[in-house]
Amino acid sequence: MTRTILLTGTRAPVTLDLARRLHRDGVRVIGADSCRFPVGRFSRAFAAHFRVPSARWEGEGFVEELLGIVSREGVDLVWPTCEEIFRVAAGRDRFPCPVLLPANEVLYRLHDKLRFALWVRELGGEVTAPPSWEASQAPADEILIWKAKHSRFGTRVRTECPPGDLGPWMAQRRLTGPEFCAWALCQSGKIHAWTQYRCPVRTERGAGYCFEPVWSEAVADFVERVVRITNYTGSIAFDFLGPAQDGRTYVLECNPRMTSGLHLLSPEVSLRGIGEGAGEFLERSQQSAQMVLLTLLRAPGLADPRRDVVGRRGDCWPFFGQLISLAEFGFLACRRGISLSESTTWDLEYNGD
Repeated sequence: MTRTILLTGTRAPVTLDLARRLHRDGVRVIGADSCRFPVGRFSRAFAAHFRVPSARWEGEGFVEELLGIVSREGVDLVWPTCEEIFRVAAGRDRFPCPVLLPANEVLYRLHDKLRFALWVRELGGEVTAPPSWEASQAPADEILIWKAKHSRFGTRVRTECPPGDLGPWMAQRRLTGPEFCAWALCQSGKIHAWTQYRCPVRTERGAGYCFEPVWSEAVADFVERVVRITNYTGSIAFDFLGPAQDGRTYVLECNPRMTSGLHLLSPEVSLRGIGEGAGEFLERSQQSAQMVLLTLLRAPGLADPRRDVVGRRGDCWPFFGQLISLAEFGFLACRRGISLSESTTWDLEYNGD
């Protein structure tokens, strides 16, 4: 019997990549997003696609609409990929089918940058987090960086103490060194697929557009330990810095959701059994990848159409559809007075509220 999986957050190129991989493996893929023109809407990998209410501003309506899709389409697994995962988690007991995400307490702890950093430092180990404090308790004798406890893509990061209410902010020792990322797909505390990578092309401190494989055994041990301790299910990702000035590797933050790390996963890895207690573990099977249009705009010399994760032979419409999607986000950014990066998550992000 053909399995049906509902993916939410189809505005993200990584969700498009995930849909193609599942479709290739014989899964019937359904998509949902609150955007009018998410890039996934243009892909033949989706058997059907639905526009749903905003997870951030209409949380109850969002969950109700997903429940309707699950019922009408005979969905076997709900797989949230962006920060709408928090709304799905809040209503997980209402779904008649499994949802691919960790326990709620784990989800909230890992998403909060300060809670995560303090927890990692308690764990100990070769890889740890930089010393971190509530913004109101930041020491005066440290060189610091200031972050919103709930943020993404490197937005809301400052080198000076933010004005006004410090409650939503944390302070962290400022470190220097090369940055890289790790991503893993897990079920019940076991890793089924994982990658590590650096982003040679990215926004100033935010989202990457070009991805090159790297590997650190110390980081692999750290990821495996966190996944095991939390009995993690779903996608999990981390940002690292290292070696730092003291020669150590530090974990800067955790993203308990899908990230661009999936793009580097070799195509021979099947994801079909995820959510059914099945899956395969394939160590260090990685490939280079990029969003070629955005790479072309920022670093033309690195652009390689063969590595594009948006436009693919046999499924080329998302390449053109991304222009419509970017226009929608650009219009929202102008209307709301926010950055283009912030506009991509404005209606689904979770900020602890």
